[in-house]
Amino acid sequence: MKDAKPRKPTLGVMLHVTPQDEQTPTQTYAEFGRLVREIETLGYQQAWVTEHHFTPHSLTPAPLLMMGHFLAQTTRLQLGSAAVLVGFHNPIEVAEQLATLNTLYPQRVLCGFAKGGPFESQNAAFKADAELSRARMEEAVPAVLKLINHPSSNHLGKHYQWGTLNLHPRTHLAAAQCFMATSHPSSLEIATHHDLGLMAAQFWDQAKIEANIAAYRHLHPQGKTPQMMAARGLFIADSEEEAQTLAWQHIQSFRAQKAQLWGQKGTNHRGPMQGLSKEELLERMLCGTMEQVSQQVQSLIDIGVSQLGLNPLTSDHNTRLQQLQCFKNAIWDPLLKNRYEDAA
Repeated sequence: MKDAKPRKPTLGVMLHVTPQDEQTPTQTYAEFGRLVREIETLGYQQAWVTEHHFTPHSLTPAPLLMMGHFLAQTTRLQLGSAAVLVGFHNPIEVAEQLATLNTLYPQRVLCGFAKGGPFESQNAAFKADAELSRARMEEAVPAVLKLINHPSSNHLGKHYQWGTLNLHPRTHLAAAQCFMATSHPSSLEIATHHDLGLMAAQFWDQAKIEANIAAYRHLHPQGKTPQMMAARGLFIADSEEEAQTLAWQHIQSFRAQKAQLWGQKGTNHRGPMQGLSKEELLERMLCGTMEQVSQQVQSLIDIGVSQLGLNPLTSDHNTRLQQLQCFKNAIWDPLLKNRYEDAA
């Protein structure tokens, strides 16, 4: 099956809710509330909330609750999870929360599902290693969608069982609102079966994103191209050297923060970025001058990225907003005008 004409890509922001120095969590949440209102005014279409646990550097242990908070402060912006670590939760509760959000804010709720990240300490707390988390996710995601989208359903699986339930409030969560963060063949097969989109992590290179899109097309019964949401670090400066220097400083800080979650010293587990060089990591970011970043974005669109989630590589709130303003006004709007409006 041939896809219809190429979709015009959508633009979003990754909300890594990280405090500035000496900032309380309450102040941090208020600051990010201001951010979502600002990006909606700028014309951003989406914002994505991560799920992280047991770290002061990412205050999003309850992503669906955070989505509701940000939805209430905006009028058009779509809020998504990137992603709900569904293997750590009761699927019935996840379904009820999503149904409630989708009823309160129709067509503004997006949901990404993931197995649970590579963090040993997090997995240990929820008593789910990577293999178990994946198995739970692959069973839970279809069951959650069935609970939401069917008048009544039951489930008798390996990891979850319940009798016939009638979920309320009644709503419909479309396949276009749902994503799976995965590159695993069995999880990709589930995504294709349910027409779900895909999500690409910030540290994936373009080759992996492109291979994931190709694998999805191959597995899909009609050869459909997926929605592909790709998270990307962002830093724009007057020179490539300045952009890379400032971005690298932030990445090193981010690495140190995440290292606390890998597990105890002496274990063999390594985080997903630990084997990558500075050059390899910077290649996986949108980093450089405005012209360079514009070319990097065009390359992502060319391989099939349909939704872009920007993560400004800074912990300073003012710099974060400045980066997002510059990207939207000086890079994204001209790029879309040239690619889509002029062509039409």
